[in-house]
Amino acid sequence: MDKNTIVTLLKYKRWIDSETLKAIKGISESASAEKRHLMLRLMNHIYVVDMIFRANMSGQQHGYIALNTPDTPSVDELDVKMADSTEWYIQHVKSISPDDLTKIITFRFVDGGAGEMTAIDMLNHMLFHGTYHRGAVGWLLSECGSIPPKDVLTVFLRDHNH
Repeated sequence: MDKNTIVTLLKYKRWIDSETLKAIKGISESASAEKRHLMLRLMNHIYVVDMIFRANMSGQQHGYIALNTPDTPSVDELDVKMADSTEWYIQHVKSISPDDLTKIITFRFVDGGAGEMTAIDMLNHMLFHGTYHRGAVGWLLSECGSIPPKDVLTVFLRDHNH
């Protein structure tokens, strides 16, 4: 996979994360409190994993001891944090060489186990992991009477990739 493709997929992620959070913001905090909270927990989990892999890719300690945080950020906080995180990934991919994508990176999983992956494998995991959990959020949005955003690459490419 070339760097331009990865950047496009990251831009797609940035767009659909924001669209998903906008949809969550429209859910009543009183009528659907439990499901809304679960949606925010899932989106925060995506963010935490993104930050863990960001630290792994940059050779830093992430400081997380779990795959989610004890506190649940607000929709607005998550929107800013997720966009900032994805922007870091976009700039990082643009700044590294194609060879850097295939270099093995060693790290520790949150459970303490040893990990070893290439940068491209980390990026793919991060991208697909978020898609998986946004799918669950979409289901919960539907259960709350909302129409989930179209979480498909084709819509992004057609309407938002300018």
